[in-house]
Amino acid sequence: MAFIILAMIPIALPSAGFYIFLSLGFLAGLVLLGWALVLIASRGARRAVRRYWKTSSLVFVVLAVPFAFYGWVQTAIWQIERESDRREAARNVTLEAPTTVAGIVMPAGTRLKLQDEGQLETYVEAEFAQPVAMYGVQASRAQRYLDTEYDSETYALRGRHPRSVLLRGAGNQAVLGWQCDATQDIEFDVAKDGAMVALNKCVFGPGNRVEELDLAPGSIVYGSTGTVYTDGSRDADQWRIEVKDPVAVKVFGLPLSEPRLYLDGERRLLRVSDAELACPTRLGGVSYAAGTQVKTVRRGRGDEREPYPGVLVLSPWNGQVARREGQADVPEGMSVMQTLAGEVVDVVKNDTVGVFHFATITVGDDMPQPTRARCP
Repeated sequence: MAFIILAMIPIALPSAGFYIFLSLGFLAGLVLLGWALVLIASRGARRAVRRYWKTSSLVFVVLAVPFAFYGWVQTAIWQIERESDRREAARNVTLEAPTTVAGIVMPAGTRLKLQDEGQLETYVEAEFAQPVAMYGVQASRAQRYLDTEYDSETYALRGRHPRSVLLRGAGNQAVLGWQCDATQDIEFDVAKDGAMVALNKCVFGPGNRVEELDLAPGSIVYGSTGTVYTDGSRDADQWRIEVKDPVAVKVFGLPLSEPRLYLDGERRLLRVSDAELACPTRLGGVSYAAGTQVKTVRRGRGDEREPYPGVLVLSPWNGQVARREGQADVPEGMSVMQTLAGEVVDVVKNDTVGVFHFATITVGDDMPQPTRARCP
């Protein structure tokens, strides 16, 4: 919507004649400067000007007019830049005494960058002179993204309020039961009054565990209110974790490379997606090659919904096949649906269970190299 609005605003660009006249004004100024230097240095030149004063006066006027235009433009630009610098300086404030800003007590020496001049409540960046407690984080820096409200009839500015807050601090800090690396952005969704709504994102430090699985530092957790379906129903997957581990992790008994895990509000593992086997694996009576794509079946709709974790979907990839005892091999393009105990439920086409292979667009000469966690 913002792009559409901006595209509808007419912007008058200077014509080519403007730039030509401006360039002529600059050249006229150089000529006038050279002329003045010659007159200062040469008595004969001064006598010539006096002798041909009418011609000299005409030449001076011809040169002075474009140079005056050039000088006016440069003066206007200088004034605009000076005003811009003044406004920018006014938007950067250092607190001289402890001050409560947007409900947070900030110490003296805190440096704020404001969205609106003179309005502390509209700060978009804050660097604290000493750690400040915000949303359970001892923060040394805060960054806010603000939404703007306008009057529906006059479009006058009605106010601004925060939409999300990014915090940074020192070391490893506990945030809503997770151990987060505070040296990287910890992001919160917030209400209009600044109250925390949810933890949106944090990068794990050491010490995080889900059931029997230790989560490597560098993994990323995202918070949400659960997956919402078109029929209005909502799943319980309130946490999504992108595992970043150079060693394969065991999920539902399978060695997976950098899986995406979904947890409920009690931190129980519900399902997995966007994963692949890090090692050749045998499940039930089916043998799979490393690189086989793995996910769990998404729940159905309405009365057809099944409880998590549901059924595993294993999809041969890159020309590989899945080998079944006493059955034909399952080629790429087909997926094997199995229970956690290894029972084969069905063999179906990939698109039936939402498995797709998208083309990769490469910019530059280097092809991206696939990464896969090593087998434990």
